[in-house]
Amino acid sequence: MKEEIWDGEMDYGWEDLAEKVRIVSNNFADVMLETVSFSPIKEAVDLISKESLQRLCLLADQLASQIKDGYYYQTEDAENNIQNASKLTSWIILGSLTETVLQMFLAFYIEDYKKTQWQQWVDFPAATVKERINVTISQLVEDGVIESNQGKSLKEAIKDNIKRHCVEHPVQRVMLDEIIQFYIAQELLDEDEIQYLRIIQSNRNGIHSFESRTIGTWSDLQYATRFWCYLLEWILNRLPDIPDCE
Repeated sequence: MKEEIWDGEMDYGWEDLAEKVRIVSNNFADVMLETVSFSPIKEAVDLISKESLQRLCLLADQLASQIKDGYYYQTEDAENNIQNASKLTSWIILGSLTETVLQMFLAFYIEDYKKTQWQQWVDFPAATVKERINVTISQLVEDGVIESNQGKSLKEAIKDNIKRHCVEHPVQRVMLDEIIQFYIAQELLDEDEIQYLRIIQSNRNGIHSFESRTIGTWSDLQYATRFWCYLLEWILNRLPDIPDCE
C-alpha cells in the first residue's frame, strides 16, 4: 500500500465516504479523459471515451447512494433480507467499478498490455494438436470407451479452448479474476493491494452463489470502498504528465 495515498486506516465515516466516492470518481474521469486525449494510440482513446467514463461515474454515484445508509444498517442488531440485499448490491457495484478501472489502466497502456500476450499460446501448432487429439478421441469412440456424443462434445470443447487461447484477450473483456491474475503476474500491485482486490472479487461473486454464503460485513465493505478510492488515485499517479500546451 502506498501510504502517501492511503495508509490503510479508515479515515472517513459512511456519509463522508459516499461523498469521497463521488469526488474521486469525477476527478478520475476528468483527469483520465484529458490525459488520454494526448495519447497517440487511437485504440486507447476509443476505449477510454467520454461515454465510458460517464458510465463509470454514474455507477460510482449508485455505490455512493448505497453506502450512505451503511452506518444505519451496521448499527442494527440483526440484519433482515432488505439490508442483506442492499449490502450485496453494494458489493456487486463495487466489483464492477473495480473491474472497470483496472481495465481502463491497461487500456491506457494498451500497447504494453498487448506485448505481454496475456494468456495467449504463442506459436501454438493448433492444427496439428487438434488433428492428433481428434484421432485419439475417434479411436476411443470406436473402441467403445466413450459414446459418440461424448466424443463429439470433447472435440468441440478442445476446438473452442484452443481457439480461445490462440487469440488476443481484448482488455475490455478481461474479467476481474483474470485481470487480478494479470496484475499479480506483472507485479503491478503489492500483496496487500491484491488482498483487497480478492476481497472485492469474493464478495461480488455472491450474486452467482446458489447456496447460502456469508457476504463481507458492512465494515469490510467500508474498507473495500475506501480502497477503491485509493485505487483510482493509484492509477492517476501512474499516468504521464499532461503536456504543457503554452
